[in-house]
This record gives sequence, C-alpha cells and structure tokens, in this order.
Amino acid sequence: MADTYRARIPFESLDPLTIGASDDESKVYREELELEFPVGNLLAAIYPEEPEPVPSATEAAREALASPTSGPSFAELLDGAGSVAVIIDNQFRPTPASKLLPPVLDAIEAAGVDACVVTANGKVFPLSESDIEQKVGRENLDRMEKLGIPLFQNEPRNADAYTYIGVTSRGTPVWIHNEVARRDVKIAIGQAQANHWGYGGGGKLVMPGVSSDETIESNHCNFVPSPQTHYGALAGPMRSDIDEVATMCGLDATMNVLLDTRGRVIELNFGPHPSSHRLAIERFNEIYAYESPVPEKGQADIALKNGGTLIYCSPSPGVHTEVGDFPGLALMDLMKPYMPPTPENYQRILRDIHMRTIQMWAGCIWVPIYEVMTRKHLRLVTLEENLEMAADIGIDATTSLDTAFADAMKQHGPDAKVIVLPFARYQLPRNMVRLDAEPVRFPQEAHA
Repeated sequence: MADTYRARIPFESLDPLTIGASDDESKVYREELELEFPVGNLLAAIYPEEPEPVPSATEAAREALASPTSGPSFAELLDGAGSVAVIIDNQFRPTPASKLLPPVLDAIEAAGVDACVVTANGKVFPLSESDIEQKVGRENLDRMEKLGIPLFQNEPRNADAYTYIGVTSRGTPVWIHNEVARRDVKIAIGQAQANHWGYGGGGKLVMPGVSSDETIESNHCNFVPSPQTHYGALAGPMRSDIDEVATMCGLDATMNVLLDTRGRVIELNFGPHPSSHRLAIERFNEIYAYESPVPEKGQADIALKNGGTLIYCSPSPGVHTEVGDFPGLALMDLMKPYMPPTPENYQRILRDIHMRTIQMWAGCIWVPIYEVMTRKHLRLVTLEENLEMAADIGIDATTSLDTAFADAMKQHGPDAKVIVLPFARYQLPRNMVRLDAEPVRFPQEAHA
C-alpha cells in the first residue's frame, strides 16, 4: 500500500571464520525480516551505500604492501631487519587472514628474515586446530612450516610469556607477548570498523590482542565505563590508550581491512601506525556514518535496531567449537546478577569493576549494553532456542518482529516516530564521530 512503509531488516549470523576464510555459505544463517507500518510514523530509514568488493583480497593486499599510505613499503621495512612479527586477529574477527597472508609471506621469504605469526586472542580462548586451519589457511600453514615461521597465540595469564614495556600516560602498565617484543619489525593485520570502544583494528591488535591479563584489565576497567568511550570515538580514552600501548611496543605498520555487511573486502590499506588506521577509519565513516535526523525531525520513539524502545533483531545462534558449546546469548548472562537494569544496579556494576569482581574482557561487551538498558527499553527479536536463556537473564525477548513492534506502538502511542537502522552494528550517527581529542572540561560540564 502507498501509505505504508515496508522495512527490511537482515536477520543473520555470519560465522567470522566462514566469511573470513572458507566462504562456506552452509555456515551462514541469513534471513530477512519484514515489517510494514504507516509512512507517517517513519522518522528515517538509513541504509548504507556500499562500494563493490575488491576482485581479489590477496592482490589488494599485495598492492597495499607495495604502495603504503605513507612511509616505507613492507619490503623496505624488512630490508636490513633481522626479524618480523605478524599479528593477525582471532577467530571472532572476520578479517580474511588466509587471503591476506600470501603476499606477506612472499615478502618475508624474499627478505630471508626470522619471522613469526601471532594470533591476537586478547583474553578469548585459543583457536583450535580447525580454527587455525580456517583462519590462517592450510596452504599458508604448510608454507610457514617450510619457512620455519612458528605460530603463537596470546596466553594472557602466563606472566612468563610477556615483556614489561612501561606505563602509559593514562596509567596502564604494559606487558607484551615475548615473541612480539623481541622482533625488530612489528605489523598487524585487522578489520577497521566502529565498535563499542571506538573503533577496531590498528593498535587494537596489540592491546588487547597480544597483551597480558594485567594490561588488558587495567585498560578495560578504567575506560569502558567512560562516557567518552563509544561508537566513533577514536579520540576516546580507551582507544587512545590502546594506540599509545601499540606505539610504546613499537608497532611499525598496520594493514587495515574494510569489510562490507556481507563480510567481503571492499578496501584495505597498509602504512605506518597509527596514521594508516585513521585513514581507514575515515573511509569507513564515509560509507557507514550518517547524518542524524534528530536535529531536524526530533528523537525517535522506536528504533529498529537503535530511542525510547530499541528493537534489536539478531538470531544469535549458539556456536559449537572444539573447546566447547556456547549458547546464543553467551556473555549476556553475566549481567544477570545486576538485573533489572536500573541506575542503582549500574552503580553496583561500577563498584564491582573497581574491585575487579568483574572481568572486563567480557564486561566490555555487556556493560555498555546494560548502561543503555537503564535508559531505554530493549526488546530482542531472536530464535526460539534463546528465549529460555533470555528469560532467565531478564532480557525481554520474542521471536516475532511484528509482536515486538506492536507492543512498542502500544507503549508510545499511534504517533510514535520510528527509525530503521538495518545495519546498526556498522552504522553510526556522524555527530558521534570523535577523531581528535577535545579539551578536557571540568568539572560538571564534562558529562553534560
């Protein structure tokens, strides 16, 4: 009907290892939800305009290594160096390392330098053998063995595996993995994308990627709750501390990969830390940051994915791995002791963070979500298999987008304003972007 709007919301779960390596569509849960409502209720529907993916991620990587954003090429970095550490992200990041490593290994072989590859696990459990084969690629693993290039994983609770570097200007003590610390040249390969903590990629491969438990927890406990730690905050305290750690540890260069909403490489660059990462983030923002409709049209009452009521659509299927099975709402159950989400219970969380009762490697996922839930009503649209766990945690969940939307309309009334953000895990309002540090404001206006 002409007087109705039909919203299409992706309802999908993409196994990071699948889209990052094997391209096995059988491991992808991909559906689409549809919702019709009167056009008069629509505040905005914001869909990104994505460029076409590159024809070959491997060749794009080869070109980037030879033509950096500035400074020396990868081959020039290796010229005269005795050793190199290549840091790649872990099994929960979709960066297609298996497709990006061949030209990296070509340059290492040509230079004849001692090398290692390290997976930036942070405090996430190690990659299994099958995870490694998917992430790194069988051909690359065989070649690494032939060239004598070992693969290491981060083991943050083993103090003997780390080298002390110093303390950041924000007070974070820094220990870095020995195998990274002792190499002359250090590069990192990761996805550049907005996230809870500002942006991923770049120096984040070093911290938390290859840092010790103490370094990770210090950074996360101090800076996750900051109101200046949010989507789009490259200059926020958490991300700024991360990049300072990477600089202290001698990160030379990064390969920064932009993936589209289907996990395909659309662009990548290579260059000095941290400037090349910033260039990638600026490009990400050109594609996925949008002009907020709020100044012109007012605040939305209902957000299909991000107002008064947030309707978040995610199937969140459980994951089966060699190290165990994980339910669809894994880590969200850690908020259960603090439910219902109230300002008073949020104060309990802040006290427990200070006392280190909460491990913030996981808390950095759910604590920002919890804080939003103290101000906004969250309704989760998910698979039926997750409803029991959601009810146990105290999360309002349903399998029906129509039901969730009808309930929200009852709450907000027939004139409720609706915003549709179908790719909210990528998208962010442009007015949230903070690429440069702002003057510190004291006292009360700092949180105004």
